[in-house]
Amino acid sequence: MAAGRLPDRVSARPATAVAVGSPSDEHLRSVADRLDQSSLAIFDAATISDKRFILRTGCLQLGDLRLSAEEPARGWLRRLAPPDWQRGVVLESHEAAVKTAWLALLVSITRTCGVRWLTELDALVSAENKLVQSAAATELGLATPETIVTNDPAELKEAFPEEFVVKPLGPGHFYEGDDALVVYSTVLRHDAPGLETLGAAPFIAQRKLKAERHLRVVTVRDRLWVASIEGADWPLDWREAAGAHSAFVPTEPPAEVAEGSLALAGRLSLGYSSQDWLLCDDGCFVVDVNPAGQWLFLPEPIAGSAATAIATWLGSRSP
Repeated sequence: MAAGRLPDRVSARPATAVAVGSPSDEHLRSVADRLDQSSLAIFDAATISDKRFILRTGCLQLGDLRLSAEEPARGWLRRLAPPDWQRGVVLESHEAAVKTAWLALLVSITRTCGVRWLTELDALVSAENKLVQSAAATELGLATPETIVTNDPAELKEAFPEEFVVKPLGPGHFYEGDDALVVYSTVLRHDAPGLETLGAAPFIAQRKLKAERHLRVVTVRDRLWVASIEGADWPLDWREAAGAHSAFVPTEPPAEVAEGSLALAGRLSLGYSSQDWLLCDDGCFVVDVNPAGQWLFLPEPIAGSAATAIATWLGSRSP
């Protein structure tokens, strides 16, 4: 620990807004640039040590700003740490213990310093689970693809006699050496190579839907914006095609999508969400909810409006 006297608590100014994420993250910057920088605290597990800090019960002093339960601020959890932070750390190594300690500090701050979060940490973590998302949608009466998780090929064939969609139940990206890889949703048949290793890791199998349009729905509290691309023009998982990100156009959604996406965000306690829906000839289906997903690839006015909505909420002092 570096030597030197930490500043007195009284010399620090109260932060009125907090953004947890990397200062270099373009999504965080798009929100931060709309706020008063002098009272905005920005940090994550990788950068909190760049300034002197001290965490007392209910109070964090970070440089010349403080967070305190006595002076509640509003906050946004973009990411606790960059996706590639301390990549390659070996489980149970000294480096892993250090990494865990920094993350434990971040978690402690989110829960003890009186910050009112746009999305609470527990809600964010819970909503990242695709089966939790599906259960919440079903409780609301929203249509979702028929889904099964099994290590029994016979059960899989009974549920989906022909082809079906496979997607990861866990993380959808990983590193292999220096290469960052993404696991996309894939259409398989029962004679596909690799299905004999069904039990190696649990995955989600779903009924294949024929999308007329892919919708990306962005919600910030009680507001939403929707953009779409034509289903026939892009792969089942449109992220596979580089051009898809720039092909989205602002769209007026069906009422069931508008109402359903806000209800789903509310059920999952998400102040912000990016959701993927499919418009099919047999209805509207919600297929994914990302509680910290990207939105800046969407066209204006959506990209700017969503960033402004987050910043406006962070900067508000109303109850």
